[in-house]
Amino acid sequence: MTPAVPPRHFRSGEGKSYRLGGITLTFKLSAAETAKAYTLCEAVEPAGSGASLHRHFSYDETHIICEGQYDCQLGEQMLKRGPGDMMFVPKGTPHSIRCAGPQTGRELIISSPGGIFDAFIEEVATLLGASGAAPSATPAADFGTIAAKYGIEFLA
Repeated sequence: MTPAVPPRHFRSGEGKSYRLGGITLTFKLSAAETAKAYTLCEAVEPAGSGASLHRHFSYDETHIICEGQYDCQLGEQMLKRGPGDMMFVPKGTPHSIRCAGPQTGRELIISSPGGIFDAFIEEVATLLGASGAAPSATPAADFGTIAAKYGIEFLA
């Protein structure tokens, strides 16, 4: 039996990419390619960047650290993570992840079911424009409204 989606391979940085500030998010596999089972994203984050404390109610998330050092919060736990470490975040769990530096970090993010995280990132990237930086005329409330649409709540 032939798989519905052909096997694929990627090099680092290959795939559909978005810039959010200094962070580059590259989607390797979309929900369409995994029968909505999951989305696979590579995140490259300069020191000091990452996601502030938040939770999502519509998908689980796994972070696998490939390069760099990260400071994370998972529920009430404060964690330090490095290459080879991972963090599973069940939906509804408050969490944050920040590249602690000094070098740039790289992680793989698996969100399940697929399609929600990537749709959120695409909408935010569209709001921010090609530069990845918020236009001065765009109210910060737009970001919160977009997040809420995808079941994401920023707590800090």
